[in-house]
Amino acid sequence: MTREPTRQVNRFICQYIEEKGYAPSVREIGSACYMGASAVMRHLDLLEAWGWITREIGVARSIRLGERNPLLKTAHTVEKR
Repeated sequence: MTREPTRQVNRFICQYIEEKGYAPSVREIGSACYMGASAVMRHLDLLEAWGWITREIGVARSIRLGERNPLLKTAHTVEKR
């Protein structure tokens, strides 16, 4: 079972990508979800472990929606640069 704060982070990421066409920063996720950067990172780690997102280490705004993301059908994925 997933935790609600993690689902909230996932929903924000999906909505942000759909609206802006690129991934949010950790700071933007934290601001929108009312949590600090370290909490955001823990939730991103969980999402990545579940296959809901993928990330490139050391690359800003590298969050991509994973194939197992339950919201993938309603959001657009971003092409790699």
